[in-house]
Amino acid sequence: MPRFHHANLGVPPGLEEVEGTFLVDVLGYRRMEVPADLAGIARWYEATDGSQIHLSIDPDHRPAARAHTAIEVDEDVVVLETRLAAAGITFRSAGRGDLTVLFCVDPAGNHWELRHPAGNPAAG
Repeated sequence: MPRFHHANLGVPPGLEEVEGTFLVDVLGYRRMEVPADLAGIARWYEATDGSQIHLSIDPDHRPAARAHTAIEVDEDVVVLETRLAAAGITFRSAGRGDLTVLFCVDPAGNHWELRHPAGNPAAG
C-alpha cells in the first residue's frame, strides 16, 4: 500500500530562508540535515508524523496556477490564522463538510491547502 513520504517544492534562489521560516514557524515542520551532495541545492523539513517537504532551489521556478500541497493540521484554526497573518501570508477560509480549510500561497508562490477537521479536539 502506498504511503506518503514527501512533496518536493521549488523555490527561487534567495527565498530558501523565508520559505523555511514559513514551513517551521507557520506550519510547524522542523528542519532536517540533507546529504552532503544536496547541500546548497535542497532543504528538507519533517512533520511529527514523518512526512516531509523538500525544497529544491530552482532558478527557473514558476509556481503552478492550480497545483497545491494539502496537509491536515492539528493546530487550532484561530492560532494558525494568527500565525499566517503575522507572517504576512494572506489566506482564505472555507468550510468543506466537517473541515475548515485555509488556502494560502507561500513566499515562493506555491499553493497550500491547510485542512483542519472540525471534530479535532484542538478545534477552537
